[in-house]
Amino acid sequence: MSLKSIIWLGPVVFLIHDLEEVFWTQLWIEKNRFLFEDTRFERVIEAMGYQPAKFGLVVALITILYGIISYFATRQIQAGLSMNLYVSTILILFANVFTHAGQTVLLGMYTPGVVTAVLVVLPYTVIAFRTLKAHYLLTRTTWKISPYMSVGMLAVIFGLMMAV
Repeated sequence: MSLKSIIWLGPVVFLIHDLEEVFWTQLWIEKNRFLFEDTRFERVIEAMGYQPAKFGLVVALITILYGIISYFATRQIQAGLSMNLYVSTILILFANVFTHAGQTVLLGMYTPGVVTAVLVVLPYTVIAFRTLKAHYLLTRTTWKISPYMSVGMLAVIFGLMMAV
């Protein structure tokens, strides 16, 4: 598979993963509300709502943004801002696998997103990182800057979730 194809697969992988969350999160929260009642997480969950239509809108917006990042990363395949933004998206996806797996292990039950995180996101991110490394696109600058970009992206994502 070509590097361009792998980059373009990113938004598709994200969408597949987040659709699992869109369809299952609200039902899971309603069924397991006792887990976070009277905790600091209750306010956050209430603020985000996780209503499928609103959550789906956020997922659609993020998928579009991910598509734009992928477009610029494939325009000129070289180390730089566009590639660092793409690597940031891969870092977020990769870390998200362990968030889902950790929640599932900690709670001892299915949590929305864990199936696609392990079966789709994890293999994709490993392949993406290996391919980027093989093309010499994971530079020192990339490793220094991309984690900070990831934090910024997460702030935007959570901001969108709270605003919608």
